[in-house]
Parts: sequence; C-alpha cells; structure tokens
Amino acid sequence: MASVLISGANRGLGRSLADKFVAEGWQVFAGHRGLAGQSVAPRESSAQLTWVGLDVQDSSSIAAAARTVSERTQGLDVLINNAAVNLAEDNVPLGQLDFDALALVYDVNAVGPLRVIQGFLALLQRGERKLIINVSSEAGSIQQSCRDRQYGYCMSKAAMNMQTTMLNRGLAAKGFNAISIHPGWVRTDMGGPRAALDPMESARAMYEVISKANAQTPRFLQHDGKELPW
Repeated sequence: MASVLISGANRGLGRSLADKFVAEGWQVFAGHRGLAGQSVAPRESSAQLTWVGLDVQDSSSIAAAARTVSERTQGLDVLINNAAVNLAEDNVPLGQLDFDALALVYDVNAVGPLRVIQGFLALLQRGERKLIINVSSEAGSIQQSCRDRQYGYCMSKAAMNMQTTMLNRGLAAKGFNAISIHPGWVRTDMGGPRAALDPMESARAMYEVISKANAQTPRFLQHDGKELPW
C-alpha cells in the first residue's frame, strides 16, 4: 500500500486531501498541530488513516511524528507540505507592517516545510515514489506578482518555490522529485467563502497530478496540471 504524510490535514484542503488519498487506497498519515505534544498518542481512525501530532514549527514534534510513522510503515512514498498560515496582520501596506506576524508567516510557510522534509527524509528515502509536494500559491510567482501587501505570505511562498528547486538539485540523484502546486482559490478559512473551488474539487485535481508526477512533470504548476511561471 502506498503511503503519504499530509501536514495541516485536520481541516480545509488538507482534510480533503487526506479523504481523497484514503478513498484511493493509500495509507495516510494526517498531521494535526492540535495533537502535537508528547502526551498525545497518535489516533487510528481506520486501517488506512492515522492522525499524528505535527507542528511544523517544532522540531521535536516532527521527530515524534516521524517515529510514529516509522512504526507503521517501512517507507514513505509522498510527503505533502500543506500546513500554512495567512494572517490578517500581514494584509497591510508598507508603513503598517507587523514584523512579528510577518516572521511567523515566513517561519510556518517557508521554514516549516523544510523542517518536515528533513525530519522525514530517511523515511522518504526508503519509499518507492520519493515525492515531495509543496503546496504553494500563485502569490509566490515573481513573474505574475501583482500584490502590494501580504509581504509575509507572498515572500514565504516565493521562498517555498526556491526550496522546491533546491530540493530537486540536491536530491534528484537519489531518485527524489519535488514539486510546488498552487491549489487554486479554495473555499477554506484561508481562501474565504467567495473562493472559486470547493476543497474536495481542488483535492481531486491535485491527486491526479500527484499520482502521475515524475521527473518530467513541471516543477511549479496549479491543481489542474497547468504549468505556472516562477
């Protein structure tokens, strides 16, 4: 059975991705920040779905999650870095920036995924797919940049895209692939109620891209497979 770890899987797009992978027969490890902590045991929702505490800002939480996963599978095929934040305090023009909020957004969205990758690298190395998916955004495209605020969010997603290119250069010789995917404008707490896509609609399309991804797949694309400019 193929296996996948999804961070930020307790709601929104992450939860829809977890449900989709379960429906397709995968072994799913669903990361949940609310369960992070040594006193909280992993929760088996079914033979296919295990909820694990995972806080992308906490290296000890990531290490504990990796131990939990290693007890249940010999290798991890796909890692999906989905956990992210987009704070209201970041949605202000220059002159009103809250640098504590900006630093938090950057730490969760850009540095957090790298912590998770490092923590799960050994498990990924033993997996068959060795596929890293960074859930990015069109907001991280420098060529298509059109915003004059949300510095933290846009900069963090651009940094995530750079991370994707560096992972490919550093890990390709070991059989890895890393891809940034923009999920579209999704009706979640982050995307808001006016967004164009239902979370499951995006998750289904992303699953099709992820399930077929290989070394020839574009490194930055949207949920429907259309390539995006860096």
